[in-house]
Formats: sequence, structure tokens, C-alpha cells
Amino acid sequence: MRRTVALASVSVLSIGLLAACSSDDSSSEGEMVGGMTECTDQIINDEAQKVVDAESGGANQWYPDSVECSDGWAVAFGMNGEAGQSDADASGAPTNIIFQAEGQFWIPKDPVDVCGTYDDGNYPSDAEIPEKLYDACLSA
Repeated sequence: MRRTVALASVSVLSIGLLAACSSDDSSSEGEMVGGMTECTDQIINDEAQKVVDAESGGANQWYPDSVECSDGWAVAFGMNGEAGQSDADASGAPTNIIFQAEGQFWIPKDPVDVCGTYDDGNYPSDAEIPEKLYDACLSA
């Protein structure tokens, strides 16, 4: 019985010390530190434009078509074309850009690294990208 009371006292004391050490700084309420990614057409297409800019030195533009997301992965489907074209007259290379969520960021991934070994037409066992998005690997 004494041992149980002693353990309970230590637990209450520990909780009290933790509460005394915690901060009640309400100025940081509502701020997101770290955070998680969101998969929206706008966000993924903005990231795709950054990839196209980096690869072309700003000479090309991303002409978006669609975005698909699954299990922390996203694929931007569109066209990598010469900058300054109207969307209606845009021409360029059909492109799929694959991203993986890492914390609050979308990180572009090389299909060679994430699509696995394709040899029999089935989803590869060594693919990292979710099967739902695997079609992006077939035309990458």
C-alpha cells in the first residue's frame, strides 16, 4: 500500500513539474510550424512549374492538364512547352511530374528511382509510387 501511494505521489509531482515548465505563450497560437502538405491542383501545378523552371532555366512553362494524388504522392500531368504561349495554342512535350510528400513539402521524384522495374506489364514489387498512380510511370 505504501509503495502504491509513493508511486502515485511521484506521478502527481512529475505532472506538476511538467505543467510548470510548459509555456502559455498565446502569441504562437494558430501558427503552423512544420505542417503537412495539401494536394490541390494549384499547389501541385505550382510545384510542377518550379521543376520546369529549374530544368529549362526559365525558358519553358508548365501547361497543366490534371493532378492525381494518392497516399502522400502526387502526379502533375501536363505539357512542358515554350514560355509565353497561350494555353489554347501551347505546344510542347507531354509530361508527367511525380512528387512525394515530405513533411510540408512536395519533392519531385525521378521516375527511374520510384517506378520500379517494369518488365511484364504488372505493377512492379519494387515500385515506391502507389499503384493507383503507376500509369504516370508508363508514359514518363
